[in-house]
Amino acid sequence: MSSPRDWTRRNFLQASLAAGTVPLLRTALHAAEPVAAATAKPPAEKRFLFVDWFHVKKGELQPMLDPARISPEGKKQLDNLSRDFGKTFDQRAHGFRPNDVPSGIRITPEIADKSQPWLLADRPWERSISAATVLFDEGRYRCWYAAKLPLEKTELTVEDGRTMELKGSALAYAESPDGVNWTKPSLALQSYQGSTENNLVTPFHNGGAVFRDDHGPAEQRYKLFHFAELPAAEIPAGASSQKRYGLYGVTSPDGYRWTKHEQPLIRYFSDTFNIAAWDPVLRKYVGYFRHHLSGRTISRAETDDFWKWPEPQPLLYGGPLDAPADDYYTNGYTAYPGEPSLRLLFPAIYHRDSDAVDVRLAVSRDGRAYSWVSYQPIIPLGRPGAWDGGSIYSQPTLVRLPDRRLALSYNAYNTTHNETWFQNLYGDYGTKAGVGWATWQEDRLAGIQADHLGQFTMNSSRFDGREIQINARTTQAGSVEVELRERGKPVEGFTFVEAVPFSGDSTRVTCRWNGKDDLSSLRGKNLEIAFRLRSAKLFACRFA
Repeated sequence: MSSPRDWTRRNFLQASLAAGTVPLLRTALHAAEPVAAATAKPPAEKRFLFVDWFHVKKGELQPMLDPARISPEGKKQLDNLSRDFGKTFDQRAHGFRPNDVPSGIRITPEIADKSQPWLLADRPWERSISAATVLFDEGRYRCWYAAKLPLEKTELTVEDGRTMELKGSALAYAESPDGVNWTKPSLALQSYQGSTENNLVTPFHNGGAVFRDDHGPAEQRYKLFHFAELPAAEIPAGASSQKRYGLYGVTSPDGYRWTKHEQPLIRYFSDTFNIAAWDPVLRKYVGYFRHHLSGRTISRAETDDFWKWPEPQPLLYGGPLDAPADDYYTNGYTAYPGEPSLRLLFPAIYHRDSDAVDVRLAVSRDGRAYSWVSYQPIIPLGRPGAWDGGSIYSQPTLVRLPDRRLALSYNAYNTTHNETWFQNLYGDYGTKAGVGWATWQEDRLAGIQADHLGQFTMNSSRFDGREIQINARTTQAGSVEVELRERGKPVEGFTFVEAVPFSGDSTRVTCRWNGKDDLSSLRGKNLEIAFRLRSAKLFACRFA
């Protein structure tokens, strides 16, 4: 039974790791923390991100044999196994010996830091703003967002109590050199109240996020989905909204001038922030949509041709580990910057019992099957009354800021989900809203954490670098030790015995063994990297 001191120590370690407040006591490994410009190309490196168990060797329990109990026939089989397959057994005792079995570790997310809003409704044509998409594109940060037009008539459609705006908003544009200082340029493209002196680019934007498509033709470089009524010929007499609405494609050569295409792509009432992208690994267009199965659900579809989509199928929906009152509201799909094979969802979770909305994280390595990193929010609500204290909706896309931080835009309100009715009916309800950044230190969305003592080994990978760097944080008394192995055997000179422990907090620290850090002699070898963690969290490993 744990003593009060054990519980106090455990809580201190967990809180220190979670908060990231551990002081840097000793750096027996030297740190390298250069700041790269947002436009600079990343260094050539192989990176392993520990947001799941993908890079972790599962290990096994290997049989041990008692030589006194081996039969004559068994000895013949052992000789055959050794001669023909090189298979040997530990013959010191009867039982099992763990080999590379991970222990004492778990995956935990990093709770995002949140900025103050950097985009607000501050123009005469902006009653409110929402649904902001940010891309780092053409050497700058570009943002497309929905602006509700205060003097334009709003038209809505309703399906099973769910409303979707048809008219009354326009897609607007802003840009920034650094992700902090934003401008809303006058583009003279759309008229509002008789003037084109505004940053509006198209009225065809409902229900979609902008993405850049370098796979498609140049005149359709930018794309998004638009929610609208289906062609009259396709609508049966007396059809419900479910059968009357769907998604169309809208394209642009430059992100400014947009064209709506007349053929519907999805014939379904997919009523909230649908996201599409070109997946360069699958070499297909992928789409993430609103669906309904046991409440609001995330669905998915893929296609070779952006103009021909199959019916989306449910992907994630509330299960037995969810609260019974939870819905999966928006999907927040994005790929990890520079890692197209790591796909992420940042779904907004609507809690019907509190009317609040916060954001979780799910990951996928194949782009088709997703698993939760945690059921706890990775972007939590602000304090009650704060501009983001009522509801938060993540937006695409995950980008890097000039200081290497990861950043995801989010739309937030001081009101809960259904308090919008009060705003609509009461007039001036004191609603605060805007777009801000959820940020994480470089490559720190989640990591492998050992509250006390933990160990694991990475799957083997060809080493083509000069040094190995880790991204880690420890408590004051914690440490990370590293051993290199080839075919399961420690590499001489690079064992745990020679390893110089790391303690502190660094996103890029070079591993050392008795003062050695240049691993050029190991290039071309398939290495396994074993880690010992003591009260530590490991986020990433790099062959630099």
